[in-house]
Amino acid sequence: MSLLALSVQVYGTPRIMAQIPAGAFYPAPKVDSTVVRIDILPFPVIEFRLLDDFFQLIKAGFSQKRKTLRNSLSAGLKISTMEAESLLAKAEIDSKRRAETLSLKEWGEISRIYSERKNNKQA
Repeated sequence: MSLLALSVQVYGTPRIMAQIPAGAFYPAPKVDSTVVRIDILPFPVIEFRLLDDFFQLIKAGFSQKRKTLRNSLSAGLKISTMEAESLLAKAEIDSKRRAETLSLKEWGEISRIYSERKNNKQA
């Protein structure tokens, strides 16, 4: 997973339509290309009320590539590592994992918990 892949999957279903070899271009790049079609969903996969928190979380999670989720969320959200670890534990996600290993569903669960915590602090 990547930041782009997650962002696309929130709003649509991507499908590979064609592969284009590097030799089809001049000058030829060092990689082949792919044509992707995105079928837009009627509603985002993540609840609308959670979208801002979802994008804030994935941006934080992917901001420091080689760091664990605990550390990247802590730095990106400006929360303590203990708070980040608690958030991940509540979502039943190992804090030593890296952002790219999480599924869209797991990111959605973290977003739900994070949003609830934010709303409880504000109340």
